Amino acid sequence: MINISSMVGMSSPAVSHHLKQLKAGSLIISTRRGKEVYYKAADTEKTRLLHSMIESMMEIACPWGR
Repeated sequence: MINISSMVGMSSPAVSHHLKQLKAGSLIISTRRGKEVYYKAADTEKTRLLHSMIESMMEIACPWGR
């Protein structure tokens, strides 16, 4: 289990707000198991395009990382 709030150094309400926006944009999906909520990237064309754009940007910004 990963606590996203502590991982990114943001408050739980701030992380919750961002996750809600990502979910509304169909970029992530969530599954609740008891009190825990699990998030993962949605398998959509929009998500694949965003992932591809990020990879391209990282290649330009950090060419030694490839």
